[in-house]
Amino acid sequence: MNEKRKGKVLLVGAEDEENLAIRYLGAELQKKEHTIKIAPCSNNNDFSGVLKELKSFHPDMVAVSMAFQSLAPMFLELIHKIKETNPKVHVTVGGHFPTFEFEEILKDETINSVIRFEGEIPISKLIDALANDKNLSKIPNLVYKFTEGNPIIKENTIIAEFPDLDNLPFPLRNKKPHTRLGERFATLITSRGCFHSRCIYCCIGAFHKQKTGLPYSLRSPENVAREMGELYHHHKVRLFQFHDDNFLLPTKKSSHTRLNSLKKSLLREGVELEDIALLIKTRPDGVDQEILTLLEEMGTVGVFLGVENASDSGLRALARSSTADEINHSLKLLEDFNMGVTFNLLMFHPRATLDEINENIYFMNKNKNLAFDFGRAEIVAGSPLERMVKRKGLLRGQWPHWDYRVQDDAVEKMFRLNTLTFYQENSPYPELSHKLIALSYRSNLLQHFYPGKKSAKLQDETLNLIMDTNEFTLQSLLGIYSLVAERIIEDDINNLSQEMNVFYENYAKKASELAEKMGRFQLLEKKFQERGLGDYFQNSPTLGRIFRI
Repeated sequence: MNEKRKGKVLLVGAEDEENLAIRYLGAELQKKEHTIKIAPCSNNNDFSGVLKELKSFHPDMVAVSMAFQSLAPMFLELIHKIKETNPKVHVTVGGHFPTFEFEEILKDETINSVIRFEGEIPISKLIDALANDKNLSKIPNLVYKFTEGNPIIKENTIIAEFPDLDNLPFPLRNKKPHTRLGERFATLITSRGCFHSRCIYCCIGAFHKQKTGLPYSLRSPENVAREMGELYHHHKVRLFQFHDDNFLLPTKKSSHTRLNSLKKSLLREGVELEDIALLIKTRPDGVDQEILTLLEEMGTVGVFLGVENASDSGLRALARSSTADEINHSLKLLEDFNMGVTFNLLMFHPRATLDEINENIYFMNKNKNLAFDFGRAEIVAGSPLERMVKRKGLLRGQWPHWDYRVQDDAVEKMFRLNTLTFYQENSPYPELSHKLIALSYRSNLLQHFYPGKKSAKLQDETLNLIMDTNEFTLQSLLGIYSLVAERIIEDDINNLSQEMNVFYENYAKKASELAEKMGRFQLLEKKFQERGLGDYFQNSPTLGRIFRI
């Protein structure tokens, strides 16, 4: 009997940080003894690196992770270049977006197949089939072009359950870990799916709708702790960011039990809890005093709170199943903990009203000490929102960048004014809002790892920067709000836009300078701590002046 040939796979995906999607696939392929290489591609400037790997590696298959709908045109352009360079290589794409848009994607002649839903089993079977000239009809989750006679699209059977997450090999990691917020950093997940799975703007529920049983699956706390232990001991990682859609569970009791188990498992793995920091995401209705105490004991320094809208009618319209009172209560609880709290507001959506906009602006004003972002619930493939705007005739634009109209004329006008100011092309606001969110987390991380006078000073500077920016943002929003009733506003909008650009460019520079100052502080504090002189550095005004901290 002939031995099976092993295949070569080039994995391509956006990698501003380690892309867990392709790294889980890479780990599974390596487990099956296939040869893999990862070619990062986050923008058009990365094309040359991907093509260079293609020419030197000579893969049997190129697998492109197309999770983000906004990046689909870029990846389609890249795939054309891949096929120009190597016309015979099999190109498959996967991710949330291709899962729902496979028919449109496979109209592109350069794409051979689409792996829908989770890919560990399908990608291993696909490369095995390609390397050994096997039929593709038995590969689950695969949609491909069948070319005998008239070309047709063939859909294979769908896997209807989650993989056993504890049995998956840990995702591949770079030998040298990424650095974020000045510390060695890793992303990881403790689950797949979402127990809520009903938000109208999200495709997660649709992605797992075909599954039997619950719409989410968990790794055991012991398995998570083992991966964290490896990263901590072998890669010296101290900062862990969890990309779970919900880090906590449907009930507070189950969350408390799971966190306790994870804490004990980390200690068994020899992880020093005071020497690590966590960044998590959670729903507002998921926290209480005991849960937050446990999270703090485990080193949590940043919480992205799933607020999404600050009005009860907006929360109902977005199908969040949480209330404004629960949001306000969770924020009140979080005031007593040393965690950077950030949030996003989807204040524009198809059914938004001016009363809702007022409530959201009031909420921003009440919480202007917190870093936040705001915008519109956007259409993603497979989401209930996509179906709703199509059904109501609100859909605009072209695939894959769909647009829609808000039903209320005044809110629609306000949203369009926002796109001409906050979100105009090359606006400095989006970048600044992301910088402030990062500074919020980082200032709390400094207090966690390096408590003292200088880290407290940096935290105060961060708070002042956030509050000044939010004050200006609120004034600008109110200025836009006042123009909704006006008819001739072009000059007013242009003047406001220019004023906003000047402010946000100036404050983006200040945010960058503060991040650089934090970097100098961390570098020096680590050196002084190594020599047992951390307090000396923190308490020395002279060293602060010398190093501009």
